[in-house]
Amino acid sequence: MKNLFSYLVACVMLISCSKDKDKDEAGSNLSNTPTAKSTYDNKNYGIYKGVFVGSTGNILINFKNDGTTLSASLVIDGKSYTYTSNNSTTEGANSTITFRNNNDYFDFTVNADGSTPTITNIHVNGHSNAVVQILKEESYAQAYCFEGTFTEQGGNGTVNLVIKKNKVEGLFIPADFQVIPPLKGSITNNNITATIGENPNPVATITGIISGNDIKGSWSSDTGSGSWKAHRTL
Repeated sequence: MKNLFSYLVACVMLISCSKDKDKDEAGSNLSNTPTAKSTYDNKNYGIYKGVFVGSTGNILINFKNDGTTLSASLVIDGKSYTYTSNNSTTEGANSTITFRNNNDYFDFTVNADGSTPTITNIHVNGHSNAVVQILKEESYAQAYCFEGTFTEQGGNGTVNLVIKKNKVEGLFIPADFQVIPPLKGSITNNNITATIGENPNPVATITGIISGNDIKGSWSSDTGSGSWKAHRTL
């Protein structure tokens, strides 16, 4: 019996180690090198990365980063969908592009210098309340996407973030999908400080610590408080 117990313990430890290894290897597959070309650092063309809620996921837009490709990869609940566009584009000009995948579509808008990228008019089957927050990646500043959850009274909400250098933007969505403003903040020495809504009267304040591909933190508002965590997925 003692030998059987020892064998079972060893098996449990082996399975646990295997899962940890799989997680580590999955994280190691994520690139830490920007793919954005320096030619388009201050133009509308280039690479854009963001996070999706209405379920959970991330998005990568290749806006002719290689001079020709115009496509978007949208990942929802781990499943990837490729969107394309037939719209004509001009380098260094204000742009609005409609990306489509069969009957699903969304509009991507960006200024001539690559600033203020936004995604609107989102129609994705099964995700009627979808929202996307997105940032432009530069050749010297990679954008990273994190997906996670936060604790709240009555259940867990979704928290998805996109980070670039000392900037963080994202979406904090309660379990009842109450519409609240985007999260915006800054990063200093891997410490996140952000708010939901504008100062001096934000809806909530957010703090967190980045550790490799993981983030943990807390949030507080006039109506409650809790913890949150997220893992890098792009």
